[in-house]
Amino acid sequence: MDIQKLTIYEISKLAGVSITTVSRVLNGSDKVNAETKMKVEEVIHRYGYVPKQSARNFTRNEALAVGLLMDDIRHAYMSELAYAINQELGIWKVEPVLCNIPDIEREFITQVDNLVEKKVNGIILLGSVFENKICRVAIEKRYSEMPFVTVNANLALPNVREVLQDQIQGTRDAVKYLFQCGKRKIGWIYYHKSHSDKKKHEGFLQGVKKYKLPADYMCETNDKSLEEGIRATEILLNSHPDTDAIIYSSDSLAVGGIHYMNRNSISIPDQIAVVGFNNSRSAKECYPTLTSIDNKTSDSGRAAAQLMIDILNGQKAESRMLVCGLEIRESTP
Repeated sequence: MDIQKLTIYEISKLAGVSITTVSRVLNGSDKVNAETKMKVEEVIHRYGYVPKQSARNFTRNEALAVGLLMDDIRHAYMSELAYAINQELGIWKVEPVLCNIPDIEREFITQVDNLVEKKVNGIILLGSVFENKICRVAIEKRYSEMPFVTVNANLALPNVREVLQDQIQGTRDAVKYLFQCGKRKIGWIYYHKSHSDKKKHEGFLQGVKKYKLPADYMCETNDKSLEEGIRATEILLNSHPDTDAIIYSSDSLAVGGIHYMNRNSISIPDQIAVVGFNNSRSAKECYPTLTSIDNKTSDSGRAAAQLMIDILNGQKAESRMLVCGLEIRESTP
C-alpha cells in the first residue's frame, strides 16, 4: 500500500473500526477505549502513517463553515456528492452551508455574497454548470480572497482547486466495451447544453472513430430526465432501427430508455445493450439492472472536502483527476 496516499479510510478498514473512531484517535480523544485505540495505533505504526496537519491543527474552539453550491440537489448525482462532502467535513467538525441555485448565471453572485456575509471559510461548487464566464469572472475578481474547490468544473484560477472526473476516458471506454461485446451500431443520447456532457460527447466520438463505427447514431435531449430518455430513445430508434447499443449521458436518461424498450418488447441486452452514466442508485433499481459508467461520485465528494480542509489549514492542495470505471450489470452482455 502506498503510504503517501494512505488515508483515514484505509486505516479504518485495516483496523476494523469507523472513520470517526480513527479521527478521535488522531485527535487524542478520551472517548475511545484502550483496546480500540491500540488497534488503530498498531495500523498507524505498521504503515508509518503520518497524519496531515489538518487532522490535528483545527482549533477546537474555532467554528468553521464551508458553503456547498449546486443547481439541483434533487438529482441523485448531486445528492450523493453533497452527502459524501458532508460526511467528510463532519469528521473535522466543519459545518456545511447548503445553497441550491436553479439559475446559476443569474443567482451566483447573490448566493456567494450571502455566504460571504455568513463568514464561510471556503466554498465548494458542485457540477460543470459553474464552468461559465459569469462564475469565472466573479471568482477571479470579486472573490479572489475566498478559497474555492470545484467538482467537475474546470476554472483554472489561482484561488480554485478542482476535482475532475475523466469523463472523456469513461465514455470512450464504454464504446470499447460495447465493441468488444460485438456491438457495431452504438447510439449516443446526451444533454447538449451540459458542459459535462460535451466532454462525454467528445469521448463517444473518439471511441467510435477508433473502432470505425458510425458517428451519427445520436440524439440530443432538453434535460436529463427520465421522460427525456423515453422521448430521445424513441426518436433514435425510429431513425436508426438497426441500433444494437445505446450509451446515455446519465442514468436517469438510461432508465427512461429502458422503460421505452420494455414497453415496446425490445430485449435488453440481446437486441439493444444499454449503458448509463454516474453509477447512481437508480442503476441498481431498474429492470434489467443498468450497466453504468462509474464517475466515482462519492470519491469525488470526499476528495473535494479533503482539498478544502487542506486549504483551510494552509496545506499544499493539488487538483485531482479521477479515472472513471464501468460497472457491468444486466443491461449489457
